[in-house]
Amino acid sequence: MQNTFRLLGLLLLSGTAYSSDIRDLTIINIDNIGPNKILEIKNNSTVDWWVEMGDKMIVAVGNDQMDKLSKSVTVLNTLKDVDVDNLAFQTLGHCDHSGLDEHLHSQLDVVFANNSSQLIDLKNFVNKNQVYGHDSIGPFSKNKVLSYQYANRQNQELLRGNSDVQLLIDKVDADRWFSQVEYLSSLDRMLAADLVIAGDWLETKFEDLGFVTSRVSLHANYRGSNVLGFKQGTTRPDDWYVVGAHLDSRNQTWNNALPSPGAEDNASGCSGVLEVANVISQYQTDASILFMCFIEEESGLLGSKDVVTQLSNDGDISKVKTMLNMDMISYRLDDRNVAIAGTNTSSYQTLAETVAANGALYSDIDWQISLNMCCTDFLSFSNAGIPAVTSNQPDIGTYFGYHTVNDLSENLDPVLGSGIVKANLATLINMVGVDFNSIDLIFMNSFDSINP
Repeated sequence: MQNTFRLLGLLLLSGTAYSSDIRDLTIINIDNIGPNKILEIKNNSTVDWWVEMGDKMIVAVGNDQMDKLSKSVTVLNTLKDVDVDNLAFQTLGHCDHSGLDEHLHSQLDVVFANNSSQLIDLKNFVNKNQVYGHDSIGPFSKNKVLSYQYANRQNQELLRGNSDVQLLIDKVDADRWFSQVEYLSSLDRMLAADLVIAGDWLETKFEDLGFVTSRVSLHANYRGSNVLGFKQGTTRPDDWYVVGAHLDSRNQTWNNALPSPGAEDNASGCSGVLEVANVISQYQTDASILFMCFIEEESGLLGSKDVVTQLSNDGDISKVKTMLNMDMISYRLDDRNVAIAGTNTSSYQTLAETVAANGALYSDIDWQISLNMCCTDFLSFSNAGIPAVTSNQPDIGTYFGYHTVNDLSENLDPVLGSGIVKANLATLINMVGVDFNSIDLIFMNSFDSINP
């Protein structure tokens, strides 16, 4: 408690900060308006500066120019008297509720939030640089893209629909995916005993699919082990592609007396990994695939960091070409049909756009792309120089069951969850090279009878 007061004393400002840039900001609707209209708005002489946030845009417009701009766009709202000097950006979701993280939850003044990011006012914090040290927070800048709709960019024809790929996509079974979520969320995967049960179950699933299984745990005090299933490629066996998600769950206070079902966070993603494995296991692939479900994500990505360390120690890290992550993929708010493909660097933007392009091709989801993602297992690979992207539903921060006893399978949407799985499966298919004529019909017929 003493440390908490010391932290608050360091961060909280007793008075009001002086600012010289206070103005009204306008929220406009840019949902599926197309790339030409986006550029027209950004280059409009009435717009002083802008911030793009998925299907919304914040614009700063002179008071005498608002009527002129409103004739060409749909104005949704006006944010009055915003202190621009105190603004910052925050990526939503995946928090640990401790230390600075917890104080950010209680002290941040949210100016505007949309999908995976929000504008915040830091007037209550005296040491802004320390706040910027949090992974999810960065300084404000004008003319900034926080996230964008795939439909609002020039169509580079990254991918075209393919009938063979469609055949595999159609094998994604939303009911099977959901039944796997139900089983995993019946276990309290904050507890070591239940994590062991979940790991055993997952390892058996991988073995039934014909994979070579292994476990990685470099620390004796960790709960359970990372569970890996390896599918060897036929012509490029030393090109490895990772499909991963975390297996562990938690409640907000790490209270062992309270359940931690973790249906959305992250039985949904781990079941997504298994569903990709269910489908692609029926075919030979040129390259190899590593399916992974990690432990200790909730403790700071420790499990996936261990996997990267183990791959490095074994001399195999250079074999890993790409990592696809899924974390919280199936909660739908207000019937919105949105998913985010995100990474933490423009170096991997093309990979994120490829996932989004596949999502647009093989599902009806509105895909958005973020280059400001943080705080989940793709980072362990991205920080090691491996192209990595994570997929999630956009409303992590507003999910009422997040890190609570209410994170139950009944809150989830199998259509959204399976749609995100399809986007990742299609991306994987194009990277690993699938022999579409190699399907084992006997295995396929017996596979349909496998129960979760």
